[in-house]
Amino acid sequence: MKQKRDRYEMHKYWGKKPSSDLYELINKYTNQGDTVLDPFAGYGVFGCEAFIANRNVILNDLNPVANFLNNQLLQKNIDLQLMETQWGKIKKEFEPFVAKWYNWKLDGKDVQLTSILRDKNNTPIKAKYKINGSRSCIEFVMKKSDAEAYLSYENAQIIKDWFPSTKLIKNSRISAKEGMIVADLFTKRTLSCHSKLLSLIEMHSSGAEKDLLKVAFTANLANCSKLVPPIKSRGDMAPGAWMTGFYIGETYLENNVLSYFENRFKKIIKGKKDYLNIFKHNGELNLFHVQHDNNYKNLQNDIKALSIKDESIDYVFTDPPYGDTVPYFEQSIIWNSWLKLKPDYKNEIVISNSKERDKGIEIFEKDINIAFSEIRRVLKINKYFSLTYHSLSGIEWKAITNACIKNGFDLFDYKWLVQKSFTPRQINRLKSVKGDVLITLKKSVIEEIKQKTDIEIEKFFLNYIKKWLKAKSLDTNEIFLRIMKIVFTEKILIGNVDLLKILTENFQFSKKNIWELK
Repeated sequence: MKQKRDRYEMHKYWGKKPSSDLYELINKYTNQGDTVLDPFAGYGVFGCEAFIANRNVILNDLNPVANFLNNQLLQKNIDLQLMETQWGKIKKEFEPFVAKWYNWKLDGKDVQLTSILRDKNNTPIKAKYKINGSRSCIEFVMKKSDAEAYLSYENAQIIKDWFPSTKLIKNSRISAKEGMIVADLFTKRTLSCHSKLLSLIEMHSSGAEKDLLKVAFTANLANCSKLVPPIKSRGDMAPGAWMTGFYIGETYLENNVLSYFENRFKKIIKGKKDYLNIFKHNGELNLFHVQHDNNYKNLQNDIKALSIKDESIDYVFTDPPYGDTVPYFEQSIIWNSWLKLKPDYKNEIVISNSKERDKGIEIFEKDINIAFSEIRRVLKINKYFSLTYHSLSGIEWKAITNACIKNGFDLFDYKWLVQKSFTPRQINRLKSVKGDVLITLKKSVIEEIKQKTDIEIEKFFLNYIKKWLKAKSLDTNEIFLRIMKIVFTEKILIGNVDLLKILTENFQFSKKNIWELK
């Protein structure tokens, strides 16, 4: 999701929420000087917006690369001019190294290749290069003899610099196959260039400037891996983007590491300037005329055991892990491995399709409940806790909703951040209704809850839906939100009840994408 803020576009991370929505929440539920917490911080958008708004911030994420990104995002003590000087030294040594890999003789002229289309056997098919002084690139087809020469040169080289040999966790859900290692995600060319670039960063940089260069480095890894598919509808060499998983297609684009890193470096500088400008009070771009006297803290705790004092937090916002939607640690291996960071896979809260991990729904439910009990422990009484749902049906919804109810959180407000409508065909095919729902809860007393049976709950829901639809037809989103309100108000612990199944079996979905009585 495009954040429209350069500071949030420095590095990819899943689940970033719109910064404008988060800033509204901060102003609504907190005051300057309050302490706020995001226990599943991810990239750190919430924490950054809260810090800008003069709140004291605690960001926590067990994923080491997320913790690393949080630190670099909120870091103020950095010299960007020094960082650019350091990059100048690195580039001076790196440029001739890359040139040996990507220089190409075409019609008697030397050109520098910017991108090469390769097939699943790594054989080059097409390539393109940039004309000096022009933004446009020229494509050409690789002759068989050219392709053989390209591979021959590659195979003869020896990579002298360190690169990770970390094994991927086998998981068909994200195309991580048996025996795959991180190095397999790169061609020998890009692997060699990345390893040389990292060694030069280590040699010529230090401190906060080196860390920010490593943000640029890791942000660029996927761009220059085998994970970049061509968007064939736009042309054989129109670049796509890595989203999730480690699928390597029938063809992929091998990109020039120096060319792409320079673009990423510029984004990092632009993003960091966007952040630092807020605290300098130096012009019209500074919209936050605040005297900052706050602080921030980055933790890498298991959320099931936070190192935070009881009732010390004024407000909690988080986007909790949503089952197997994104196995964060498994996918982050492409970054963690190059940074030599070691994730705590055992304590990650996730549902993983990997048989190696023993991370099923029962463990997920148990872990989410413990996590929410920790959120309750650190949150002050009568204070607020906001979280996002990515779906309002399915096992993950039940686990998160039940954890809220068990831990004494009362529903205060809810709204759709992102709504999605469905055709009748999609409704019949889908097992869950997707969309981003933001709910805000208030910490109150924990009550003893009498568990209803699944049959009782189904009948309870069915009667309410009949009554609503008798009055007027409703879309899926509205029904789910009304049910959510009842679940929290009545404190219903949901068992194996599928709300979408109740709808499809008892009501009809019209051509107007609304539910009606049969």
